[in-house]
Amino acid sequence: MPGSDSQPAPLQTGGGPVDALSFHYGHPDPEAFPVAELRSAIEDTLQRHTAAALLYGPEQGPPLLLDILHQMLQRDEGLQITPEHLFITAGASQGLDLICRLWTRPGDVVLVEAPSYHEAIAVLRDYPVRLVAVELDEEGLRDEALADTLSRLQAEGSHVAFLYTIPSFQNPSGVTMSSERRQSLAALARASGLRIVEDDVYRDLSYETIMPPSLFEMMEGRGVLRLGSFSKTLAPGLRLGWTLAEPEAVSQMAQSGLRRSAGGANPFTAYAVAEFCRGGHLEPHIKRLVALYRTRRDAMRQALDATMPPGVTWTRPLGGFFVWLTLPQPLTARAVRTAAEAQGITFPTGEPFFATGGGERNIRLAFSYVSPADIARGMRILGEAIRAVS
Repeated sequence: MPGSDSQPAPLQTGGGPVDALSFHYGHPDPEAFPVAELRSAIEDTLQRHTAAALLYGPEQGPPLLLDILHQMLQRDEGLQITPEHLFITAGASQGLDLICRLWTRPGDVVLVEAPSYHEAIAVLRDYPVRLVAVELDEEGLRDEALADTLSRLQAEGSHVAFLYTIPSFQNPSGVTMSSERRQSLAALARASGLRIVEDDVYRDLSYETIMPPSLFEMMEGRGVLRLGSFSKTLAPGLRLGWTLAEPEAVSQMAQSGLRRSAGGANPFTAYAVAEFCRGGHLEPHIKRLVALYRTRRDAMRQALDATMPPGVTWTRPLGGFFVWLTLPQPLTARAVRTAAEAQGITFPTGEPFFATGGGERNIRLAFSYVSPADIARGMRILGEAIRAVS
């Protein structure tokens, strides 16, 4: 577990006691950061790209990084894309914000999963749109519920700007959308003209499965804006991500007022990450991360199996950072958290992850930032807290 000087700020949903063992943070472990390789990449950037890296950058992003990303996506996923399909952002959240700025109008509907990433919900709420939630189950977004929702919205004359979905190792649920559901969603989107924003930042953190094709791939790139990021696989402080989209959409993003006035997103960081990738460091680093986080995921599974009382259920993620726990009625997550904090652990309850209400019996448990020993101790305390309020 990293030292206290590297602890991130508590979630807005309530960080708990300062000295509590926290399962809030869906963050990479700072001890896994490839510091030596990043230092070398930064030195190479200053030597090879001094002016380009320190001046305003191209609106779309540095061609060096765009080319590296497009080659990686071609190699790893077989995508038939060019650099013109990519747009560099200051993290995936900036990509989502720009999509909202360009493709929503006041009064539009944005569809979100229930539950969904609470920070994405916060970004969406910065805009005068109406959020409409569609339920998940163990296979991901419920396609029949989505079809019914679209029919209802069409009947009432509402314009749907896009669907925001996290199909792979979803935050907060840990669920991965099945291939069948993805195919059904792609067919529905083609038939209805539904635009999809596919948040795929956890895709590389797969612990035991071959990943289903992305929605971008299934729809041959049409009508999908796919968000990627180096925050989960390299370091969130770099604030670097990308959007994969049709070239026309990329051009629209590059010509936005913000980009035309401020240049590209984080040019120096973009060149440093390009040099990191060009040096062959990214793939070995991701393999180390997968081994590290798989061990923690397994420790969480084992601890929950050993400590949870009857009636408590939880997801079994195939990758990513999160387990989603559901309490039996009439227990509430807030009551359990109060009891757990008295014994020295804390976690977010489920309400902030629902755009339109819900989550009172849910708990999100992040395992990426906690050692296996602390996971075992924390789940023992959680089990005791649940029994105490039952």
